[in-house]
Amino acid sequence: MAKPATRALTAAQEILFGALDLDIAGKSEFSEWDLTVATWKRNPNRFGCRGYEDQYPDHKRVMMEIMGTTKKDNPIRRGWLEKIRTNTYRFTNLGQTEAERLGQLSDTGGKSRRSPQAIFEAVSPFYRNSVFRKHCKNKEEPRMWLGAASFLQLTNNKPQHLTDRLRGTKTAIQNALDWMAENQTDHVQRGVSGGSEAISRNSVLQLKAFYETIEDRFANQIKAIQQSKR
Repeated sequence: MAKPATRALTAAQEILFGALDLDIAGKSEFSEWDLTVATWKRNPNRFGCRGYEDQYPDHKRVMMEIMGTTKKDNPIRRGWLEKIRTNTYRFTNLGQTEAERLGQLSDTGGKSRRSPQAIFEAVSPFYRNSVFRKHCKNKEEPRMWLGAASFLQLTNNKPQHLTDRLRGTKTAIQNALDWMAENQTDHVQRGVSGGSEAISRNSVLQLKAFYETIEDRFANQIKAIQQSKR
């Protein structure tokens, strides 16, 4: 993948590419210190210790982006990275698709084709979700917020978590539609070596419509959670 021009990246995007470097190196799980060093290597001026930028990484500078939960571009909140236990993270399918999207803008201005695997893996849990399948048979479903929460993969009722899951769901669906448009195809699948299962463009459009139905049907519940105390 071509490396985007450093000046074009936000701090969160720099960290995203640091995580990608670790994933490519075979580290499916990595520590916050691994991430700090990988990110610093990409941009010592931004993530190095003041006065010693070329010699030492600034761990606090990197973690400020990770731990700053009020930042909308926090890599965790964007769904690009997932914290799996204390001080330990992993790269996600949404992170892979975002890195590939950014990687299309190379230093020479060329455009590379994105792999479908991460895009498929990001959208497939929503496509396979039992609540969505019930809705396809009966448009009255889901009748209760519990069903909508299951589709959105909510694990708690905190306002920030709900906001992030709404954005993550919408992004996964839109990424699949964008990929199909870019490649002039009517389906997305893991790839040649990833099996024959495919998700059609029509199915993803149904997912998009279902997501919009949830936003509309449960607008009061969504508003109440987002306005509740943290």
